[in-house]
Amino acid sequence: MDEKIEIDALILDVDYVNIGDKSTIRIAATGKGSDTAFFYDKSFSPYVYLIPSNRRLDAETMKRLDLRSKDTRIEISGVEEKEIKHAGRGVRVFKISTTNTRYVPMLRDSLGEFGECYEHDILFWKRYIIDKGISPMHGARITAHKEGDVFVVDKIEKADVKEDLTHLCFDIETYNPIGAPRQEKDPVIMISYSCNGNRKVLTTKKIDREFVICFESEKEMINAFSEVIRSMDVDIIAGYNSSNFDIPYLVKRAEVTGADFAIGRGREQVKMEHHGLVEAVKIPGRINVDVYNVAKFVSVVGASEKLIRANRLTLSEVYGAITGDVKKMVDRRNIWQLWDGSKDDLENLADYSLADSLALDELYKFFINLEIEVSKVSGTTLGEACVSTTGQLVEFLLMRYAYDNKEIVPNKPSDSEIRMREANPIEGAYVKTPDAGVYRNIGVFDFRGLYPSIIITYNIDPSTICNDESAEFYQSPAGTRFLKEPAGIIPSALRRLTGERLGIKKAAKKDPDNKELAARSQALKIIANSFYGYLGYARSRWYSRDCAASVTALGRAHIMQTIDAAEKAGFRVLYSDTDSIFLLLEGKSKEDALGFLKKFNSSLPESMELELEDFYVSGVFVGKRGGDSGAKKKYALLSESGRIKIRGFELVRRDWSGVARETQRKVLEAILKNGSKDEAIKIVKDVVSMLRENKVPIGDLVIRTQLRKRIDSYDGKSPELAAAKKAIEKGIRSKDDLEGSTINYVVTRSGSSVSEKAVLEEMADNYDPDYYIEHQIIPATLKILKELGVSEEELKGRGSQRRL
Repeated sequence: MDEKIEIDALILDVDYVNIGDKSTIRIAATGKGSDTAFFYDKSFSPYVYLIPSNRRLDAETMKRLDLRSKDTRIEISGVEEKEIKHAGRGVRVFKISTTNTRYVPMLRDSLGEFGECYEHDILFWKRYIIDKGISPMHGARITAHKEGDVFVVDKIEKADVKEDLTHLCFDIETYNPIGAPRQEKDPVIMISYSCNGNRKVLTTKKIDREFVICFESEKEMINAFSEVIRSMDVDIIAGYNSSNFDIPYLVKRAEVTGADFAIGRGREQVKMEHHGLVEAVKIPGRINVDVYNVAKFVSVVGASEKLIRANRLTLSEVYGAITGDVKKMVDRRNIWQLWDGSKDDLENLADYSLADSLALDELYKFFINLEIEVSKVSGTTLGEACVSTTGQLVEFLLMRYAYDNKEIVPNKPSDSEIRMREANPIEGAYVKTPDAGVYRNIGVFDFRGLYPSIIITYNIDPSTICNDESAEFYQSPAGTRFLKEPAGIIPSALRRLTGERLGIKKAAKKDPDNKELAARSQALKIIANSFYGYLGYARSRWYSRDCAASVTALGRAHIMQTIDAAEKAGFRVLYSDTDSIFLLLEGKSKEDALGFLKKFNSSLPESMELELEDFYVSGVFVGKRGGDSGAKKKYALLSESGRIKIRGFELVRRDWSGVARETQRKVLEAILKNGSKDEAIKIVKDVVSMLRENKVPIGDLVIRTQLRKRIDSYDGKSPELAAAKKAIEKGIRSKDDLEGSTINYVVTRSGSSVSEKAVLEEMADNYDPDYYIEHQIIPATLKILKELGVSEEELKGRGSQRRL
């Protein structure tokens, strides 16, 4: 009798393999009481939907079709006639199954003469997760039997599983005599890792550190690292920019040296993949977590205010922002010199290597709960969640809802459709700009999830758009009508997400230290707030200009209604933008403001609510360039608790130098906390003097800008491009290393134009004080101080204020 097992497991990954001519789903899972890594589901087949153009076409006729693509006969393994919804309306479809994923695009092309084909562009493994209703990080109950050496799935269903995932954090150091290491020539000289309290540095030189293990060759070192992963049998392998650098480098060095880098379960090889604009690495049977990609995602969605303090997303700066500690550093340009250097140099390099893995371990622990919850909310695998954009997460969630709602998933748009959508932009939010200046006693209120609540309240969905005047509908200010019933899948999904988040927030108040609850709440917020953007995204499957335009039109209407109500209640509205409103108390009390809030909320639809963000002691609002009116999203506020909230200033931008950001921060503190214009002026004058006397460290003068295109495709000559080209010409960095990366450059004294003066940070041995005074310090601080009557000449120490 065949061996049978039943386990409750977390699904680490889902992919497929071809067994003969049959595409077979493969599930990588981990569960207590089982050492089985892979399960194969032979019962599931690739398929497409066909909406027939001929009503008389039936399933038997479809089964008998002899479909071919060039010389290949397309295998049809089954045809099922179904009733399903398309754009909210019931239609008759054929579900046409095949044996191999390679036949799916052929089916799409061959079936064109019989009608319209759908869901041909959903990846096979995603199709499996959706249809089976399983959610990887929630877990699954798998019943399987053994066939030969593998376990074949008999049944799989969703189950709640609590399983601790084991992880290993690692980092490599490479020999780099010309600056950028060359995979074909330059060896890996150290591999450090941290796993379950086991902290080691593997290397090929004897170093007097207890955590160092020495090997005879690079090959033996890589072999040993692979064996560490296999023997510890970790579920997650974490690195920092490891998908772009560490893992591809190890793969290449294993190829060059003949080492064994088969670190997947079952000794399978690593696979490199493209995932949109992100490089992804698949490690069969394990999860690859590139913490750099995770930090970038969290930074973009604004899910961690701590990251605002990071000028760039390097391991050391993110570590400093998150922990407040300083990581051990060496000059990466000189790693090869340390390797060839003294006993002390080698010990210093080993300490640095281990510090990288230990720092990464701290970041992994900081980010992983959020990523797990993002995976759970969207229903995708953890590995996929770690390389996905918010739009991709929303799309997968909606595909799951569509399947449950028996609705066809729209196809991806063609290139021509994308161009047409991009040429027809949508009007944005309403903004009431402030009068520039410094203000006291401000109450800030904002709508809780304004756009999600609008979508829910008015049932905004492409399938609910209505032209029937006899129907019950909502009408947006943009003129589009939406059926009141039934609920579309987009508002249905949002109602569930926002409802769950309310429950989570209540639970978190009772258990404020619960990190899982905090992460769950944040994940729900991130995905819910991404639905509007997805509706208006040109590459979206559920794109609808009418829907997106209606959301913003209703947003404008509601915020203007709020402004009108506040003014009627006797408040002066200082500023309003999208979903928030800033009220000057001016003699009114906080109780008056809260009374207005309660009364106003009673007039709103059930799903909408205006909330108090905070009361602020003071605030600075800067003017638009060339005018006295305030700029939008450019202000700084001081709360009653002493917290400073900054929006739009150089302090939170990475493309300004550290000295500009730090000077601006100190100026804001002087004004907001101390109320001292004179202190603020002195801060700027002191920095100007230090720059002129060459007393500012070069590291504080670095400007960071990303090269978003290939170096040869730029028409102009920007400073970052010029700096990159100089480094390539001198052999300090390679073209491949710099393209698409963030360029860290300094403006030096050598040259006439800024581009001529710009060099990479590692090449800079001086700086141009006039540039940093005129184009960094003065612009960053004058936009604040001019509201207090301070002139540019006074900041430079050449005059006094022009006005009070």
